[in-house]
Amino acid sequence: MSRNINNIIEVSYLTPENAEFMLSENGFLQLKATVKRPDSGGLDIDDKKKEKKEQEEKEENKEQEIFFERVFLHRAFPFDNPTEYISVSGNFPKTEEELKKEQEEREKKEKEAKEKGEEKKDAPKENTTSLGELKEIGIIKDLRVFGEDEQAYIDDELQRKYFVPVIELIHSVKERYGYAYCDVKTNIGRIKFTVHDAHRNIIKATDDRILIADVNGNRYEITSLRAFDRNSLRKIELYL
Repeated sequence: MSRNINNIIEVSYLTPENAEFMLSENGFLQLKATVKRPDSGGLDIDDKKKEKKEQEEKEENKEQEIFFERVFLHRAFPFDNPTEYISVSGNFPKTEEELKKEQEEREKKEKEAKEKGEEKKDAPKENTTSLGELKEIGIIKDLRVFGEDEQAYIDDELQRKYFVPVIELIHSVKERYGYAYCDVKTNIGRIKFTVHDAHRNIIKATDDRILIADVNGNRYEITSLRAFDRNSLRKIELYL
């Protein structure tokens, strides 16, 4: 329990000293960082195996340079601090021990199936990149500590993830059976979308700023109610 609590408390911060962001040929954000591998946890085992496992984990827990073929970003404070406390997640490459264990398990299953006389079935497709489960690599405490190129790579990735069309005018809102059908003008053109349970999915981010989530998970924004078109405001003020 104490070990698990310590793992939760311990945070790795990514800085120019231990991390380098880059782009792949396809434009995906990549990372080369000197970090610790996450604790894999584990089941209850006897003392000898436990001692061996703890020794292996101690070795694996040392910081090491790891290359991540693709990383994903998440803002902790998307509205108040968009350039600070950005979580970076990725797939940690599997260790030799993990790959060896998987191979042994596959061979064991094949042997058991053969002994039972079962027909060989097509094996599920392997992850040929040998990537493990998506986990947090570290936190960017302040994006501005990185160089201009890396800031641009990270900012472009964040812009893609958090892209939100701004609603400039509302043509109509029609409600039927718990769904609000919206026809709006945005900064990227006219859009029609549907909102389920509008009272819950039309949200005040601040007293003056509105966020709207549609049934497909897309988000839209009204940047300022005070500056918003009055006729448009009357169409949604029932939900505010």
